[in-house]
This record gives sequence, structure tokens and C-alpha cells, in this order.
Amino acid sequence: MKKIVPFFMVILLSGCWDVEELTEVGIVAAMAIDMDEQSGEYQLTSEFLRPSAESTFVSSQDEPFLTVSVTGRSMSELLRKTNHKIDRKGFYAHNKVVIVSEEVAREGLLPIFETFQREQVVRSYVWLGVTKGTSASSVLEKQKNSISKVPADFLSGLFDNAEYEAVSFNLLKFYKQSLRQGQNPVLGVITFEQTEQSAEPDVHLSGGAAFKKDKLIGFMNNDETSAYNWITAIHRNSEEGALTFPYKEDKFITLNLVTIKPSIKPEVTNQTDISFTVEIKQQLEVAERQELQKTETRKELAQVTEELEKTAEKEVKEKVEQVITKAQEEFQADIFGFGAALRNKYPKVWNSVKDSWSEEFANVPYEIKVEIEILNTGLLDGSLHPNE
Repeated sequence: MKKIVPFFMVILLSGCWDVEELTEVGIVAAMAIDMDEQSGEYQLTSEFLRPSAESTFVSSQDEPFLTVSVTGRSMSELLRKTNHKIDRKGFYAHNKVVIVSEEVAREGLLPIFETFQREQVVRSYVWLGVTKGTSASSVLEKQKNSISKVPADFLSGLFDNAEYEAVSFNLLKFYKQSLRQGQNPVLGVITFEQTEQSAEPDVHLSGGAAFKKDKLIGFMNNDETSAYNWITAIHRNSEEGALTFPYKEDKFITLNLVTIKPSIKPEVTNQTDISFTVEIKQQLEVAERQELQKTETRKELAQVTEELEKTAEKEVKEKVEQVITKAQEEFQADIFGFGAALRNKYPKVWNSVKDSWSEEFANVPYEIKVEIEILNTGLLDGSLHPNE
């Protein structure tokens, strides 16, 4: 018995046979995929971390990251070529973002990401975005408006802090929506925007990139993206944001979104006539009123609140109608999940139209119902008014 105990202790304390030490691997924090203009092949840019450059014990003039670019015909080939250009094997489990260029996105993303899923190279919760008007590799460079030292942290922060004028979409959701019928994916868009205050452009995450299956088919502006988020409410940023609109001449009012509850209700008559009702219920609170007037009485305040609710309902309805019209006429792609709602409620009807759903969706009638409730006006009952 005494001989058996040491034997088992050796087995239990021997460790993992395939373990890789952190000092032996190169941690990749971000990836960018472009199309090489000369060869027509893919170009992969990987951002490796340099932990020693961020050490508080030893000063270093080096950047805390290193970018490595290679070209190849497939993602598997690109990953191998990357290992040939750096003294450590790439480790992608801590990768935070994958950025693809517009050109790559229009060709289709599933053939590229197939390696990620097959070999479990990149985890599915990483943020996924599309660049517009610039290369994907350019956003992995150090940006002037970045507080973080590492561009990957900066980009990840953009997705984490996004509100409903943008889209925060991860790789797992892209797999699900591009592979399953009933709803097409929409990714966040990263652009460089020039401002008068700065000579260098700023990096922005705003708007949405609409896909049909895994191929990019067009872009949405901020208003259209907001409406898309109001209809779907599937992203972590869908309940974050503020609605600003004109109120009393040249003054504006801003309402903060508190909660949102959308629903898509299909209706089938005569076995073949399909229609939808889009219902959006929002609870808001007043963040700012620019007009200056004396504090209202409770009755006046109730009347003002009712007016604001009706005005907000009109604003929301117009934006929702705008984005649905664009999806039907320009994209001809169901990015909202109308098909998924039809499949859940009328599976037999869905089976009869699913193979031609893009054409069906482009012509399907719909009704929009918006219900706005303003919960409170903050710490002020009315608005500020100077004494005469």
C-alpha cells in the first residue's frame, strides 16, 4: 500500500502534457483581414502583445504591441505564415476583436472563419467589425484618441461602450444568423472621420453593415442603425442611447432610453397572405430641455409630457419605417428577424416560403406601432428660467 500511494502522487502532480508556458507563446490581442491589391490574396495583420514593454519594473521605449502582416490564400495558411515571421507561436485564445475590410466582407466571411470554428483558434465571443473607407489593418495602429496603450483594448472599448447608433456583434452571433434562415446579420462599422478640431482623423464605431447570409450588401447610417436596434434589441447596446429631436422652434430636447420592448408579430390570412406588425414600447426619461420657461404646474407638466411622448413616437416611427424600407428595397435582406418570427408561429407557412424569403420579404406588408412612456423629468420638474 505504501508503494501505491507515491505512484498515484506522481501521476496527479505531473501536470498537463500539452501545456504551453506564457513565456513561449505570442499572445494575439486583435486581428485584421484585408484583400491584398497586388496578389488578390487575403492579408492578415495580427497584433501581438509585448508584456515587457508595459512592465513597471523595467523601463522600455518599445511599443507594448507588435503587428505582423502576411498574405495567403486561406486563413489556415495565414496563421502558419504568421508563426514563421515571429519568434513565438501565435496564441489566439485572448483575442478581443476581429476586423475585416469592406472588400473582404463583400466576398463572404464564412470561408475565412471556417478555420476559426474547425480548429477553435479564435473564441466565438470576440467582437467582429467591418471597416468602411479604410483598410482593416489601419485601425490596429495606435490612434491619437486612444487612452489605452494597446489598439486592441481601444477597439474593444469602442464595442463595449457602444450605444444604439452602433452595433456590437460577436463572432458567435454571426455564425448563428448567417447559417440559419430567418434573419441576416448586421455588424458594427469602423470609420475614420475628419474633424475641424484635429488634423488627424478620429476612429469611430457607428452605423451598421448589413449582410445577406455571410456577404456584405450595404451600410446603414446612425438613424437607420438606431431603428434597427429598436426593432431587434438583440445586442448589448440596444438599450443604451438617447433620442434628440426639435422641440419648440429652434430648441431641442433629449430623452434617455431606459427600457425597450420590441416584438415582431406575423399574421397569415388565406393560407398565403403574410403581413407583420412591428410593436416597439420604450420607456424614456428627460435628459435635457433647451427652452427656458417658468416651472410648469403639475397639470401643465402632464400636458408637456404627453406632447413629448407623441412627438417621440412620431420620430421613432419615421426612423423605423425608413430602415425597413431600405432593407426591403435596397438590401432585399431580412435583417430584423421577420422570417424567424414567421417560422416560430407558422412553421408550415415558413417551410413553403423559406427558399424564396428574400423575394417575399422585399414585398411583405407591415404595420408599425410605437408606444412611448416618459417616466420622469430628472431632478427638474420643468426647465430653468432666469429671473427678470
